[in-house]
Amino acid sequence: MNEKPKVGLFFLVGDSWWGAGVSDAKKGRYAGFLGKVEDDAASVAKELEKHFDVVSSGLLHTREEAVKEARKFNTESVDAVIFCPIIWTNDPPVVAFIQEMKRVPLIMWAYDPFRGFPEYLKIEMWLRGSGPVSVQQSSNIFKRYNWDFEVVFGNEKEEETIRKIKAFVRASMVRKRLVGTRIGVLPGPCRVVVSTWIDEFFLLEKFGVELEYIPVDKYDKMVKDVRERDAQEYVDFLKTNYTVDQVDDSTLLASARQSLAFVKMIEENGLSGIALEDFNEDIYRILGFRPHLYHPRFGELGCTIGLEADVAGVLATIIVSWLAGRMGMFNEFFSVDRNKNVVLLGHAGQGELSMGDPSTFTVTYDLEFDSSQKRGAWLSYRAKQGEMTLLNFTPEYGKLKAFAFRGECLPGPRIMEGYSHMLIRPPGNVIELYNNIVKNGLIQHWGTVHGDITSELDHLTRQLGLDLKML
Repeated sequence: MNEKPKVGLFFLVGDSWWGAGVSDAKKGRYAGFLGKVEDDAASVAKELEKHFDVVSSGLLHTREEAVKEARKFNTESVDAVIFCPIIWTNDPPVVAFIQEMKRVPLIMWAYDPFRGFPEYLKIEMWLRGSGPVSVQQSSNIFKRYNWDFEVVFGNEKEEETIRKIKAFVRASMVRKRLVGTRIGVLPGPCRVVVSTWIDEFFLLEKFGVELEYIPVDKYDKMVKDVRERDAQEYVDFLKTNYTVDQVDDSTLLASARQSLAFVKMIEENGLSGIALEDFNEDIYRILGFRPHLYHPRFGELGCTIGLEADVAGVLATIIVSWLAGRMGMFNEFFSVDRNKNVVLLGHAGQGELSMGDPSTFTVTYDLEFDSSQKRGAWLSYRAKQGEMTLLNFTPEYGKLKAFAFRGECLPGPRIMEGYSHMLIRPPGNVIELYNNIVKNGLIQHWGTVHGDITSELDHLTRQLGLDLKML
């Protein structure tokens, strides 16, 4: 989840400067000019190498060099291209690059080495800072070739400039990684919460995401194949590490079998998510009770489990996890406290444990069932303090609506039993937030992760052709 993205860094300078004697001048006002530009490019590359696997041939200025660079990027299968026409350049190399390069997300860097003008600009100083002219000039060519791009202004010494580039590249890597991502659906669409229904082909076309439908009897066989000693080992782990609230050993053992069967399912099918339809009658008829117990291997394998077969909610959680570089939680917007201006969120089932405050970890029965009914075990928590980003994907007319908001997850002891939960204070009024959610017809499930990834989300949704709205 924290692998370094691979970027193609395409530096371009104008071939005309060689014809004008500027680039190779040995004396006069332009003596050493090219060396300064090369130093700027080297400084840029050095900074970017702290964050990315950088593929670059340095300063280029001819069509032939541009073609070779594009081919190099293609061979290296870069996640994104950073195009930095670092001083004014000619158009033919840009056209040649576009024609040769496979389409990947691209950001144009309007390089400004000075961060402000002096009282008087000598021509050689101005030319060293002329990159923003080339970005304007090249933008029209990329537009006419239907290659969408982003733009950033500044230099490598500015934290905000690097932060924007990192957000763009991170989004580009996630977009590429989504292709071939597999989400298991156990066993099928939810007939109780119909707003979770989604167009499977849209997922494949828009994201490259594939669904794997898993019958309950196939999962049941995995449960039965779990070795007794492995299940007992997990039960012992639960008892040693967490508070177990009056859950009997037979329930813990049966739930541990289910959890370990999920681990096997994730590993064998290469799943990044599981959409569990826990209202399905076969779940109760074949398994006896719904499989809701978390196992630490879920997070280690990078797999999110969401309920009501909400594939879109699981996908939202996968995306925020990948953008943040840490596991997120499939979550539900419960309600708001109007007096304290906070939102209560949580969910039954396999809440991602790494999000929780360890002092609040508790194992209970599945408390949504009465004690007279057969039921399994839950492992739940209150989430740790920190800034959070929440993403909602709601299916509508065969497509997806995308909405997000940010807030501060508040610290403290558990405030509810059973569910993994959190209290979040958004920057605005909670009633206005709630009303906007309802007016936009959003389902209650949110992919939730620690950290502010709104910039990354903005880049990714644009790359995917989704219209992200911030609440």
